[in-house]
Amino acid sequence: SSRFSRFRRVAHSPSPAQSMGGKGWRGKRKNRGKGKGAGGDQDGEGEGEAPRKARKTESERARNDIWREEPGSWEKVNESYEAYYKRQRVCPEEDWPKLLQALRTGLPVAIRINRMRYGSASLCERLREMRDACAGDEGREHFAPVQLSWYQHSLAWHWHGLERRTVKKDRRNVQLKDFLTQRERSGLISRQEAVSMIPPLFLSVEPHHMVLDLCAAPGSKTAQILEIMHFPPAGKDTYGAPTSPSGMVVANELQWKRANMLAHQVQRLGSPCAAVVNMDAQFFPEVWVTGADGNPTPLRFDRVLCDVPCSGDGTMRKTPYIWRSWTLRDGLALHVRQLGILLRGLDLLKVGGRLVYSTCSLNPVEDEAVVAAALQRHGRAIALVPPAGFEGLNAAKGLREWIIQEPSGGAFYE
Repeated sequence: SSRFSRFRRVAHSPSPAQSMGGKGWRGKRKNRGKGKGAGGDQDGEGEGEAPRKARKTESERARNDIWREEPGSWEKVNESYEAYYKRQRVCPEEDWPKLLQALRTGLPVAIRINRMRYGSASLCERLREMRDACAGDEGREHFAPVQLSWYQHSLAWHWHGLERRTVKKDRRNVQLKDFLTQRERSGLISRQEAVSMIPPLFLSVEPHHMVLDLCAAPGSKTAQILEIMHFPPAGKDTYGAPTSPSGMVVANELQWKRANMLAHQVQRLGSPCAAVVNMDAQFFPEVWVTGADGNPTPLRFDRVLCDVPCSGDGTMRKTPYIWRSWTLRDGLALHVRQLGILLRGLDLLKVGGRLVYSTCSLNPVEDEAVVAAALQRHGRAIALVPPAGFEGLNAAKGLREWIIQEPSGGAFYE
């Protein structure tokens, strides 16, 4: 599950984040410059905080490995989680059992075909052939790919009866695994959850747009935006080959390791219309360009995507460890940071531009409360607009009222 909100900027309203410019994201990296002979290890990390973080990461990886190997030993129940969201009324009461049942089922494998690569049309045809060949056969029905009707040009598919873990671990799926792996390495497909494909569609990107993805790693949405920019050919050169779009996608990520991974993901596409930067999204700096009159002017973006860091408690289908680890504090602690990123994105948006805010959480403290705070902050300078409808994609309006519970699990506040 994910939550989305779409803004349209109607006037310019400066904020403190804008006046800070790029100063806020600068800072000293811990143990910077330490390598061999300087008290650090080969990776340039010292013996302080980094080893503890490494041990923690290994511990978390071990817990996830336990889930992959022994799924039957996990009980997908969290009374606090269920009580909190039932009281929040995130869905109609009659649909609550269906929501819980969906969260307890595995997440289907989904792919997005890269139309920029040669062979995309033949791959779509191959998937249709697989679907028809498996139809009506109970033994192979779960191998039948299903087209996502709401995605353009038949470029998104998923296997409703297969989870990612099942494809990876079950030897019966080895041929499908090899089929997907080979095409992913060549850049012909990207493995991306179906719900993750929705926010870039709401941006309505055109080939001439300047687009900013403020929290871009691992890069699936950035890659999708680039592919959408290349959907309508921008023209042809003297040799008859399609020319590149005139727009550009700036993909930002705070953590340098994830930014490096993001760069590799974008590089697979072979598009000249992308740049990867490594900054804090809350303090993304002003970029100055030469205006039509020859004077420097601040760069503003036609489209901004704020897929902000969140508690991720809507991702239990792929991250079942959340059933054990979820607490009230997860969402409450992130609200201020999420609002800071959204406000900075609005500062960088052109008048008449469009911004999409999204999370992987069901929590209204991370969703509706953040959007409401931005609307209150900017007043009539921005407007909340309904997203475009897509065939086969069901949606509902956001909450107008929600509750806040004390982090200790005590009193509720309307």
